[in-house]
Order: sequence, then C-alpha cells, then structure tokens
Amino acid sequence: MDTIIDTYSINAPPESNFVEYTSKVLQLLAGTFKKHRDSLVLDVGPVCNENIEFFARRAKRLYICDIFTRLAQGRRKGLKPDSVWRYLDYAPGSFDVINLWDLVEHLDDDAAKRLTEICCNMLRPNGLLFVTAFERQPAPRQVSAFITKKDFRLLLRPQPGLDLPWYYRHNRALISLLRPLSVAKIFCYRSGIREFLFQHE
Repeated sequence: MDTIIDTYSINAPPESNFVEYTSKVLQLLAGTFKKHRDSLVLDVGPVCNENIEFFARRAKRLYICDIFTRLAQGRRKGLKPDSVWRYLDYAPGSFDVINLWDLVEHLDDDAAKRLTEICCNMLRPNGLLFVTAFERQPAPRQVSAFITKKDFRLLLRPQPGLDLPWYYRHNRALISLLRPLSVAKIFCYRSGIREFLFQHE
C-alpha cells in the first residue's frame, strides 16, 4: 500500500473554508483512460459541469447518478439510505471506474457496506473505485462538491441544499468497510483530505 503526502500548499488561510489541491488519483485515472480508451465511468455526483467535462473527454462513456441529492431528498422525507440504492440498478460488470467522491462519509456503516456490495457488483474485473475522505470535520460542517479544474486540481464548492450526516473514520475503518475491494493507492494531503483508490479483484 502506497501512502504519499502532497506538500502542495493550500491557497487560503487556515480559517477559510476554501480548499484546493492537486489530485494524484485524478492523474492516475487520466493515465488509465489514456491506456484504455474504451473505459466506462460512473460518477455518483453531485452533478457538476466541470467533472462531466473532465471524465467525458477521457473515457468512452460517462454515466451520472446523483446519489447525494437523492440521499438528501430521502432524508428530508425520513427515509433510510436503502431507499436510494434502486437508482444504482446497472448491470453487473458495467464499469471500469466508479467515482464515489466523499459519499461514504455521509453513510453509516451498514449503508456503506451495502454500497460496497453494489459497487463490487457493478465493477468489471480490475475495475477502480475512487473515494475521498476528510481527516477531520470540515469547518463549516457542510457538504461540498469536488470540482475538477485544470491540471488535476480539485476545488471544494459548498452545496447548501445537501443536508447529510457525517461519519469520520480512520484509514483502517474505511478500508474495512470497502472490503473485498483492495487498496491500490492512498494519498494524504495537507488540506486534511485523503484519496483512496480501490481495485476490484
């Protein structure tokens, strides 16, 4: 398991909620897409034009299913996370890459394990799963979308309409929830964000 510390400075003072960093996982995925032009990608949202453009330009086909918004809508109605999994009804072995962003951080352990089962079913052999996670509670405590910028930069854009719970986990706990997927890479950044790249055997 490789752990790399990104020494790139954050372009904002510590008290600011502005976070931007260079994503090592996005660089790895771009290299994968260059080698495998026929890659099929699933992005679970939040939906954003910049991310659509990034993946659509590199992969053969991009599918978008905004689970974040559906979770927030279900939460307002008092529904459990299980109510949204029906939207992930893709055929087994549909995708080479699934991008979860920080979705797992808004799910309790049972829901996270169920999502892992669904992702394992949707991934092709050797398929990749991208997960981000915060090292500590962000301030302010709000859901943000990860926005892809030039040169593999990721910017956090607040999503005030998404009221979701937070579950902070250390690396081992998060990795355990995503078994049987194996860890390909872990990157830790000064911003307090961790990126995990998992692989389906």
